[in-house]
Amino acid sequence: TVLSVIGGEAMNLPISLLVFDKTKSTFMAALIMVCGMLPDIILPIFIAPVIDKGTKKKWIVGLDALMAVIYLIMGIYVLNNDFAYGAYIVFTLVIGTISVFYRLAYEAWFPDIIPVGFEQKGYAISGTIYPLITIVMSPVATFLYEKTSISNLFFLVSVISFLSVLVESLIREI
Repeated sequence: TVLSVIGGEAMNLPISLLVFDKTKSTFMAALIMVCGMLPDIILPIFIAPVIDKGTKKKWIVGLDALMAVIYLIMGIYVLNNDFAYGAYIVFTLVIGTISVFYRLAYEAWFPDIIPVGFEQKGYAISGTIYPLITIVMSPVATFLYEKTSISNLFFLVSVISFLSVLVESLIREI
């Protein structure tokens, strides 16, 4: 699950930088960032009941697999096509929406994977790792954006998401 955070959410900043580099528009770059956050504002109320009806592990593994495929497709698309602002808007909205589903499924599944008696430590570690990874990965993603192509970043996130699927499929509920 930490692998998913590393890949998915850290990409909003490099995509926003790419949009600014290509368009020289701070508004268009900011709109990318807003599209990444908008699903978090609107969707949780509607999605939570849907998540509660399914198996959380299947949601998480399936969503990571979907993310791996979407990032792979976007990497191939970017590699073979010129800059298309609309594609980045749609991509950011789709990834933001998937992230809402993922986060809700993870929060619902997390209590089932913490051993009895370790709940407080589990929540403390989770509450520390998530913000720390998010804070650290934005500068790392920005550094990588400066050093490699955006298509390579998409491919990297696709690989990270696939590794996340492998790790998550090994997790057993307690």
